[in-house]
Amino acid sequence: MKNRILLILVLLAGITATEFFGGFKNDDVNSQSKIAELHRTIFEVVKNDVPFNTEKFTRIGYTLKMWEYEKDGMTLEKVVVFDNNTKAELFTIQKSELPPIYKDPLSAPKEIKVDKIDAYYMSIQLPIPLGQVLPSVVSHRLFLKDTVNNLEVIREGGVFSPRKNEKPLVINSPVKGENWIFFNQSTLLYHFYTLFFVDGKIGCGERYASDLLKLNDQDELYKGDPKVNESYFCYRDTLYAVADAIVHHTVDGLPENKGDARDVKFNTVEEYAGNYIILDIGNGNYAVYVHCVTGSIIVKKGDKIKEGSPIALLGNSGNSTSAHLHFSINDGPDFFMSNGLPFMLKQYEKTREVDAPEFKGPLKVSNSMMEEKSVVKF
Repeated sequence: MKNRILLILVLLAGITATEFFGGFKNDDVNSQSKIAELHRTIFEVVKNDVPFNTEKFTRIGYTLKMWEYEKDGMTLEKVVVFDNNTKAELFTIQKSELPPIYKDPLSAPKEIKVDKIDAYYMSIQLPIPLGQVLPSVVSHRLFLKDTVNNLEVIREGGVFSPRKNEKPLVINSPVKGENWIFFNQSTLLYHFYTLFFVDGKIGCGERYASDLLKLNDQDELYKGDPKVNESYFCYRDTLYAVADAIVHHTVDGLPENKGDARDVKFNTVEEYAGNYIILDIGNGNYAVYVHCVTGSIIVKKGDKIKEGSPIALLGNSGNSTSAHLHFSINDGPDFFMSNGLPFMLKQYEKTREVDAPEFKGPLKVSNSMMEEKSVVKF
């Protein structure tokens, strides 16, 4: 992928918890063993999402809660996800590819008071190739290094049953046209791993959010001065209602950044989202559109709107590294403490894949989401 894409977008980075990695060595090996045995019971799945399809995989998202193994003098070297019935290995995550793991102490802006946590949390998307039967029961094998005794330690657990008889929400696209890429989609990384620990609850409002950008045929995001919003191909593109909806909330009138300058200052946590719209699309689901152009929102709270109706323009307001749309489906209107939900699009055409010249398109896809490097047309 072009460097311009790789460098773009750490959306809402200022309000995402940060992980701290630190070892602890216990000189009493016997005590350490007893602690490790006690902590083995804290190895479970605490969030289990409805699986969703892309053009390549069925992805099963979930969050593991683990004991504080670093306090036992251990480091995590590898995670193997396997079918608990057949024992077949389904997915392996090497140390260099591990997603961020939440540990105490957590970091957050002064406006958010986060909890002290006594466990480790790691979020995973398990990719099962399309056409392959989904496992009925999934388990995990952690490969750890005991840094005190210089030994390999293996722990098994985190057993759960995927929700394979449930289907995610299917919606229309929030944008139209061609050369769109849904960045940070179908990945273990940002936004998927983001968790907020507040008042004894775990919020994952950014989970399954995508950052929508438009490329040219050379897979560039802009031409010209990167400090000018109009240089970006997606800037001021029309945004559309993804379903029949009632407008739940809007914020407009906040300033935009100048290209990639990130020069807007924030007075409240809400201003990190810039100008935004939240649509109530029914059944407890909310569509969230973030970073709109100042003064471009043409709907107001309480309006009833139809699927496909224009609602605003794509912009660069709030905590944004360049013009783009941050879009998600949530089970509540709270940015942080709701649950971001997996969703699929009614139809799109995959025209190419970044850094994959072997892909021979176009490929028409229905009731699906896309992989991170898929370039699509609506």
